[in-house]
Amino acid sequence: MSAGAPILGQRGSGGVPPGYTAGVPWTGPAGISRTVSDIMSGQRFADRLPQKPRPRKPEHEVDRSGLPQNPASVPGVAHPTLLSKSPAISPETPQVPGTSFTGATLADAGGAFPPDTMGEIGPTQFIVFINGRIRSFSKTTGVADGVLDANPDNFFSSVMTPVSGSILFNFTSDPQIRYDRLSARWFLSIIDIPCTDGQCVTTAPNRWLIAVSDAASAGTITGSTVWTFFFLQQNTVGGANTNEFLDYPSLGVDANALYMGGNMFDATTGNFTDCSVFVIRKSSVLSTGPIVATAFRNVVPNGSSDGPFAPRGVDNFSPSSNEGYFIGVSNSLFGELVMRRVANPGTSPSISANILITVNSTSAAIPVDHKGNTGGSNGRLDSLMDRLFAAHVRNGFLWTAHGIAVTSAGVASGTNSQRRDGVRWYELNVPVGSGTPTVTQSGTVFDSASTEAAANQYWMPSIMVSGQGHAALGFSAAGAPFRVNGATVGRLAGDTLGTMESIAFLTSSSTAYNPAADPGGPDGRRWGDYSFTSLDPLDDMTMWTIQEFCNSTNSYGVRVVKLIAPPPATPSSTDHPGGVATGLSSVNVVVTGTSSSGSGFYDPGANLSSPALAFSHVSATVTGGVVVNSVTYNSPTSVTLNINTVGASTGLKNIQVCNPDAQCATGNNLLNITLGGPTATFTPTFTPTRTSTFTPTRTFTPSFTPTPTRTFTPTRTPTMSPTFTATPTMTFTRTNTPTPTPTPTPNVAGFDFFTVEPCRLIDTRNPDGPLGGPALVAGATRDFTITNGCGVPGTAQVISINVTITQPTTAGQLVLYASGTANPNTATIDYSAGQTRANNAILLPNAGGVITVQCAQGSGTVDFILDVNGYFQ
Repeated sequence: MSAGAPILGQRGSGGVPPGYTAGVPWTGPAGISRTVSDIMSGQRFADRLPQKPRPRKPEHEVDRSGLPQNPASVPGVAHPTLLSKSPAISPETPQVPGTSFTGATLADAGGAFPPDTMGEIGPTQFIVFINGRIRSFSKTTGVADGVLDANPDNFFSSVMTPVSGSILFNFTSDPQIRYDRLSARWFLSIIDIPCTDGQCVTTAPNRWLIAVSDAASAGTITGSTVWTFFFLQQNTVGGANTNEFLDYPSLGVDANALYMGGNMFDATTGNFTDCSVFVIRKSSVLSTGPIVATAFRNVVPNGSSDGPFAPRGVDNFSPSSNEGYFIGVSNSLFGELVMRRVANPGTSPSISANILITVNSTSAAIPVDHKGNTGGSNGRLDSLMDRLFAAHVRNGFLWTAHGIAVTSAGVASGTNSQRRDGVRWYELNVPVGSGTPTVTQSGTVFDSASTEAAANQYWMPSIMVSGQGHAALGFSAAGAPFRVNGATVGRLAGDTLGTMESIAFLTSSSTAYNPAADPGGPDGRRWGDYSFTSLDPLDDMTMWTIQEFCNSTNSYGVRVVKLIAPPPATPSSTDHPGGVATGLSSVNVVVTGTSSSGSGFYDPGANLSSPALAFSHVSATVTGGVVVNSVTYNSPTSVTLNINTVGASTGLKNIQVCNPDAQCATGNNLLNITLGGPTATFTPTFTPTRTSTFTPTRTFTPSFTPTPTRTFTPTRTPTMSPTFTATPTMTFTRTNTPTPTPTPTPNVAGFDFFTVEPCRLIDTRNPDGPLGGPALVAGATRDFTITNGCGVPGTAQVISINVTITQPTTAGQLVLYASGTANPNTATIDYSAGQTRANNAILLPNAGGVITVQCAQGSGTVDFILDVNGYFQ
């Protein structure tokens, strides 16, 4: 066994789970650092030199068209999308195309064929990364910002295979790019092509190159950004020392590692040998290194064995992920995907055996005809068979897509004479640790024209899902009657499973694509290896896609398009139909919105830990001098505003709610501000509901002034004087109504009211803890300490609060009372299933500041939120 070869590990040996193969981490060279200014200075020098024709990358293809169908796979029910045959935006498009620009063209790329279309959205920039060009653009305007505009050969020159000995020249290909929201870093990767003959028919074993932006840049690339460059001499990682060439690399990034997989070919003959994957310790490349990587070779041992062909490293946005993934199509069957889990990815990785996932029947995509093709069969566009493109995990579900050949009914077919290419997408439920993923939903986007000659064909797809659960696909589109364009289609989270809505064409080409520099071959002209659809890391809802199209005669361009999420729900009502008084520094108002066509409120949730950048959050404004202290997201149709009405004018006010992507919706005349009284003191209205017995523990002077709003009915006749020491047990009857009625009243002698800044004390939606989760359970009680927090001292006798409930599974009520006393069986707040509702209340905690909350509902759970706005003592 060669050094570094995988060894089957046992549990306890480095924490290797049973059945997993242990890898041996390999330490490579330290990184090389360069600033953007230095890189661009070198690029300007290179631009003044005579430009040499760029050689063609060696063709490395695997014919998969003859694979058998998985016996367990079924054709499934196809769901054709609502098709738009012209380059126009349908009003039913879930994500409306917005900012759009051409990121690069054939001329920009120095004649590189194909572009291998790639690009990613970051906090402030979109970075286009194709063969021959890396270029940065303003996210706001879509205009090139001039910061980064370089040839990848120059950008990665410090870590490319040296030109010496048998290596005559070298260039880069197959770009990948990710912005990692967890580390606020950019990761750019690519392979080099060290050619050993003048036509680059043969090569030496190549390197995988990686560049990582510095922490100080915080996700925005400037002239002072420092990139650190690393490389893997992939054939020697772990001591393998093979004569292999790595092609079609992938890149996945999560909290622990980078995941790169690829197809391996003999560097001399070009024959397919196997598929291998590599796990790169993330922490090793976040500084100057050295890089630490673990190779797992032969995840597909040879051309006739099963395993994940063209394995994709999987992205994962979760900060708490503890395992990684690779996924690909089965190397031996159609109708099957193959996944591999990676345990301990950030320390001592080990990899699982093949995990076989049966899906609806698939087939190899066919070369794509296009309008104006003069090359016949060789002039069609390469579809890359059925390999998967990008893959990512969101909330335990893995999304990925590929191209397949289908009939006019959308059913996969490898033989039908009228077949055309469609794109198949998947959402897989991936249990952590063990178990086979299951298909939550899948669908096929296709043109149902009766003949291939009349059909638009779709291929090269990439899919992304937002934090809202909406999904978008970007892909290429062409057909015998149609030019080559980019397109997108999407679905809303609530759409019928397996369906997409209508297609929007992103470009409108009017020219034919027959480039002499790329004459084509048996599989057609190469259109490229990738496309990519990404998610804005700050608002978690806007998606961007980059797709190839024919921008002018015999030239390609890559089009970048912002895909705008549905707008917020329209505010339509509040839980204060009677209005809110002026003079209040803090009061909660629940705003309910009306949703249509996917509109809804959204918030990404709590900010991630540093160094991640803060999210953009839902916000709101109210007219007429009302100040919004805070906004809490409850659901797509409900938010809670904590408002200040001290300086507000009276009358009806408009409420505007803005989502993190800056789209806003306004409800007019929703909130009535009424004349109110002082906020320093108020008298709750009481209605007799129970008899309480308590023993006062201190001397106080009541000095009660009778008012119409408070009535005491003593159960015995005490002897009272203006000032007395209350030590005996006294029983009296009092009335509680859920909502205090603010009215001016003198202070009760010995008790003053103190306001505090609005403060959230309890929220069971937060992680488990004394003032957090879990949610309240039907029939159970739970104690909370509400003093000595949020500015409320332990000496407070009465607490002024606002109670909010959200996401109740059934109707019910909460009862809040002093711990250790009898349950009054009187609701503080009532609610219906699924309702979000708030109510003001006055609480008398026990001597230790503790209250008991009873969840009186039939079954299930409810989340409970308590905000403090003042106290008496």
